[in-house]
Amino acid sequence: MEHRQNRRTQQTRERLRAAAHRLFLQQGYLATSIDAILAEAGISSKETLYRHYANKEALFVDVLSHLTMEQPGFSEKLAALPTPHDLPSLRQALTTLAREILSMMSQPGYLPLVRMIIAEAPRFPQLGTLFFSTVTQRGLAIITALLQAAREQQIIADIDFDAVTHTLLGGLLTYVIMSLVLAEEQAQPPALDRADAVVEVIMRALTP
Repeated sequence: MEHRQNRRTQQTRERLRAAAHRLFLQQGYLATSIDAILAEAGISSKETLYRHYANKEALFVDVLSHLTMEQPGFSEKLAALPTPHDLPSLRQALTTLAREILSMMSQPGYLPLVRMIIAEAPRFPQLGTLFFSTVTQRGLAIITALLQAAREQQIIADIDFDAVTHTLLGGLLTYVIMSLVLAEEQAQPPALDRADAVVEVIMRALTP
């Protein structure tokens, strides 16, 4: 009984999340109402939605999280990253992480949502804040933790971690963001070896 109830709860959340994602992309965040999300999900009761999400912002955060840090397999791969003990193991950990981030950014549903956030941020600045806290800040924290572990073992140079983490994440995003300025038929997901190249640049800066 409990298993069936949990499964039903999960399915309801998935329907609401998927409906909200579609409408956010089609109409924008501000123009998408709770009623519209319920209709798109085929759910008649607002109480059902509010049992799962406190408000539309919470639903938006869940859409972001599902596309990024909570994507199936992503968290598990990050948790399995070994603590670096020398420069080669640090390079391997950063490469694995960079490839996972680049793959995550390259999924079909990611860039359209980023485009929507950029378009609506001037009218609703909190969207940018939600994106930063849900995605960017967590990515920066993971990279920083790897660098701090390496620094504690004195295998890398004493360097500005903030600059390094933003350079790594920004380098990956630059490859992906070109899809925002190229025509859809021209845009191609970046090859994963671009992640390797960005990490190689970072490693040269980190090597004592």
